[in-house]
Amino acid sequence: MDTTPRTERYHLVCRECPLERLYDVATDADALSRDHVAATGHRVVVDRIA
Repeated sequence: MDTTPRTERYHLVCRECPLERLYDVATDADALSRDHVAATGHRVVVDRIA
């Protein structure tokens, strides 16, 4: 049995440029998303992944 704890990760993708990142903390992903949208007006998606 695998006893390795699973951690949530957050995948950030910009729909209009090559920005794509993985984060371990949701607030970090949300902060970059807000900053990128404010600076560029691009559409950004942040999803939780297992």
